[in-house]
Amino acid sequence: MRKSLFWLAFFVFIAGITGVFAQDGAKDLKWAKNLMEHGDYAYAAEKFSDIAGSHYNPPAVRKEALYYVGYCHVKNNDPWQAMRVFEQFIEKYDDGGSAEFVPDALYVLGRVYEEAGDNRKAIKVYQRCSRTYPRSQFARKSEERLQQLGGSGNTDPFDGDYTGGDNYEPGNNDGHGHDHGDSGHTPGVSREIRQLLRIAETVSNDFTRDQMLLEGSDRARTGEDFVALANAIKNDFTRSQLLDRVSKNKNYETFTTSSMLELAKLINNSYSRDMFLVSYGSALANRDYVSNFEFVEISTAMNNDALRQQLFDAISKSSSFKFINARTMVELAQTCKNSYIHDQLLLTAAQQNKYGFRDLKILADACSNSFTKTQILQQADAGHHSSYRSRPARNTQKIKPEIISASDPFSGFTFNKAQIERMQIFMNAVDSKKRIKEAATQLKKSDLNTLTVREYMEKYRVLQKFETIHQR
Repeated sequence: MRKSLFWLAFFVFIAGITGVFAQDGAKDLKWAKNLMEHGDYAYAAEKFSDIAGSHYNPPAVRKEALYYVGYCHVKNNDPWQAMRVFEQFIEKYDDGGSAEFVPDALYVLGRVYEEAGDNRKAIKVYQRCSRTYPRSQFARKSEERLQQLGGSGNTDPFDGDYTGGDNYEPGNNDGHGHDHGDSGHTPGVSREIRQLLRIAETVSNDFTRDQMLLEGSDRARTGEDFVALANAIKNDFTRSQLLDRVSKNKNYETFTTSSMLELAKLINNSYSRDMFLVSYGSALANRDYVSNFEFVEISTAMNNDALRQQLFDAISKSSSFKFINARTMVELAQTCKNSYIHDQLLLTAAQQNKYGFRDLKILADACSNSFTKTQILQQADAGHHSSYRSRPARNTQKIKPEIISASDPFSGFTFNKAQIERMQIFMNAVDSKKRIKEAATQLKKSDLNTLTVREYMEKYRVLQKFETIHQR
């Protein structure tokens, strides 16, 4: 009897503690929103981040808080942090459960991609929002953006004609604030390569010019540099020599997916092109942080399913594999025409990743083979997944207009291009270790209030310490 009373008291105590934490989480969320409403976006982002990271808070509170971390970064003119947070949010919560804030995040991420000059990625997330959440008002907003970008329906206007880049570099700036007018080259090209291209234009002999560009590729620092060089080279063999140098570049691990896709389009041999993409995709999978949409883009650009399987194998063995949500995994599998390889990727995901019941159901429904579908459903019936069965069904009700305006940071707002340009110049200076002090003096108080600039300031301090020690 006493033992029963003890356990009853214990469970009542635990329930009370849980209720207190839930109330505290809601209060903290309200306080952070108050900071946000008063325009203190940097501090509000910190508070929302703390709330989202606390396991004591209810899942719904943590989800809402993480969304508003990204919201605050948008309002604070920090597209780099906004991208990172919203990509993380989508990977975590676009899982077939509650739809609250998910279509919002897809739409806002698309707007951030647009502002950063990456219309290709913007179209992908707009299409995903419109297709997955058709009854959401953010789906209608996404359709409006798709109409403007020419990507309505399932078409991608950049297929075979994409010249964008992931690097946010407004105008034709040399990286140090000096404008040289319209050079006609791809945005994101470094100053050294732009100078090389201008010199090469004065050389009349094609062979001499191509060799000059090939040798000058040693100075390339970005994927966009290689795209500009490859487009300027006229001889196919010389271009193939240039492409062989891409993976040997010391900055290869940081090259953007959009630039690698552009280079792949310049490879005429489909086998060589697919091998180029497999090599890059394998390297991408081992990065500390990667947007899993990029794996889908890489696989879509490939032709050979046997080589695509090599890409899938590299991804499934990487640490990033466990962060791919079920819907993205299905999109990745659907890029493969071979049904066996398609289903094996889904089965591997079901076996390796700690998916909930609804996620596993999404994977099973996407399978073409009934036996593989049964294997995945057996995973769903396993004990460690059973707790997910009680998850609520997707909320398909219309989102109220007043919530839309409250959760859309772009409602009556656009990024401050001048501020972002100053930030980009400073970031480029720190990365290249050139003219950092000059770029830092151009920063304003609002720039220093962003997380991205604070992170780069810390890098700058580390560089200064290293230089001081080296001088001694």
